[in-house]
Amino acid sequence: MTLLSRYLVAEQLRVLMLTLTALSGVHLAVSILDKLRTFMAHDASAGVFLQFFGLQLPKVVAEIVPFSLLIATVVGLGMLSTRSEITAMQASGVSLLRLILPLLMVGLLVSGFFSWAASGLIPRANALSARVMTQVTHPDSSDFNRAVMTRDRIWFRTRDHTIVGVRTADLSAGVMSGVRILQTDGAGRVVRLTTARRMEFIDNGWVMIDGQMLAEEAGSGQLQMQAFDREVAPITRAPDTLQEVDAPRQQMTSSRLRAYIDRLRSDGYQATPYQVELAQRMAMPFASLMMVLVAIPYGLTRPRSHSLARGIGISLAIGVSFWLLSSLSLALGRAEVLDPLLAAWLPLGIFAAYGTHRILGIQQ
Repeated sequence: MTLLSRYLVAEQLRVLMLTLTALSGVHLAVSILDKLRTFMAHDASAGVFLQFFGLQLPKVVAEIVPFSLLIATVVGLGMLSTRSEITAMQASGVSLLRLILPLLMVGLLVSGFFSWAASGLIPRANALSARVMTQVTHPDSSDFNRAVMTRDRIWFRTRDHTIVGVRTADLSAGVMSGVRILQTDGAGRVVRLTTARRMEFIDNGWVMIDGQMLAEEAGSGQLQMQAFDREVAPITRAPDTLQEVDAPRQQMTSSRLRAYIDRLRSDGYQATPYQVELAQRMAMPFASLMMVLVAIPYGLTRPRSHSLARGIGISLAIGVSFWLLSSLSLALGRAEVLDPLLAAWLPLGIFAAYGTHRILGIQQ
């Protein structure tokens, strides 16, 4: 790396570290205020408190780093332009490509690191933080209000002697598929096994559709199989109290998530939410590179037009626009309007094309 490249990168990284520290601190402060009452209500120790938020840090940094790079690039280049250093570099024969290449390399390296982190490090940290929270809120029954991921199902408890396994769950629509319900007698012996193709939340209760029930016959103790079209499920919890059923997808490594998607599709179950999650993990880390690409033209405008407030304002507008477009695109992907890969990559493609167009239009 040449002296000029090191100088440009140092300017970008200096602003990046300040921005990343500030935004991470704000994000964690909001999370602490949100969770503080829960920790205090259960008399959690300071060590557990710090452990939980330490495990939340990888996810927080991954969410904030693209916006931080956007601000760092706009403000860093803007400060160089204000001091007429960009003009001096161009007057010395430094090409536009040579100016922006080191900044793009930083974006690429950051994207590569968080792409690796999103495939394994962040999901594992999410799983550990969820386990810590479960131990805080349910120290005597840590398996309650906690979902367990096995090879082909997500298992959770609904009451003392009822365990439910589902293949997929869309709690916003009140629907679960591939349902298996085990009811025990309290001593660990299964007294009833129910399977259903689908389960829906109707009229404030869960209803199983198209299934079979295996139970002991009263008096004889013999097992009896009975098919049904519709049957009331032994579940009293409403969809909004079953958030843990959706949690495992954020806690699964990419390789495990990919294998789970393959099993769902081979068995004929809908895997769209999991496909969108996997595609999002592949695409979103490259938002860092895209943000640098979009920010460069705004940092290379005329020196008189630069100020710190203007740079932050431009960054905020770009960041909010990208977040809105990304949220809309992912929602369309989950609704099966867009292909999962297209839903994840479309916002990045649009903003990258816009940034490239702006760079090519800069007058040297």
